[in-house]
Amino acid sequence: MSGAAPNLFIVGAMKAGTTALHGYLDQHPDIFMSDPKEPGFFADPAPDAAARDAYLALFAGGAGQRWRGEASTRYTKAGDSGSVAGRIAEVAPEARILYMVRDPVARTLSQYLFNRRIHAERRALCQAVREDPRYRRVGDYTGRITPYLDRFGADRVRILSAEDLEADPQAVLDALFFWLDLPSVPVPPDLRKNTATGGLRRHGRLTAWLLRAELEPLRHLVKRAGAAGLARHAWDRVNPPARAPVTQDEIAELRTMLAADIAAQRAGLAPLMGGQAPDWNSGHG
Repeated sequence: MSGAAPNLFIVGAMKAGTTALHGYLDQHPDIFMSDPKEPGFFADPAPDAAARDAYLALFAGGAGQRWRGEASTRYTKAGDSGSVAGRIAEVAPEARILYMVRDPVARTLSQYLFNRRIHAERRALCQAVREDPRYRRVGDYTGRITPYLDRFGADRVRILSAEDLEADPQAVLDALFFWLDLPSVPVPPDLRKNTATGGLRRHGRLTAWLLRAELEPLRHLVKRAGAAGLARHAWDRVNPPARAPVTQDEIAELRTMLAADIAAQRAGLAPLMGGQAPDWNSGHG
């Protein structure tokens, strides 16, 4: 790729804080983050020239910045994440890779609520997780990130905890800016996050219809016009939030179901995160 190609990739995990991280990084004057957040270009094994040009155009505004990034969770969500890592490495071999991890129970619950909102998921929580292997596959953090470690090396891959980012965003970003060889800048503590629970609405079909991919340009036009807050207020009145269709007992059952997964992920991630395993034993989610 020529021109202002990206060299910073948030590759996942889905529902693990990538929207917040994308927003925080975009606060730095020497980092340009794409809009839309998730172009997903490298998930396509054979993009045509028009798709390639459209992708590069997303980063034209960042030609003067040291880092140009995007945050496509499809890069680790798909079953062939190794192929995706290879395609990124072919065009950006010196890229830096960021990967967010989150308490598997909280992340799985968020994915489930997202699927209810967008993909007409109607099974009970634990039934859905038992019957659909994609819930657990996305949460196989060590398996999902290994192809990127193999391609880019551990020095170019950084794994971050969603819980740490929420608890102290400035400390996490200071360390991340240092890793990117950039000076630290203050970041706002209250960036709007992408929460699946908050996205559940009384009129689910209307929500799914308005969140179709083909309406993405209209949503970005509203945001660029500075009318996003007004649009959210109107949306809350027309289609108010609905109660989450999950009980605390179901969440406790899910934690029991995923107990072995949690232990395995903590053990696998510890050496990849400076010897400190994420604390997922305190009942997050």
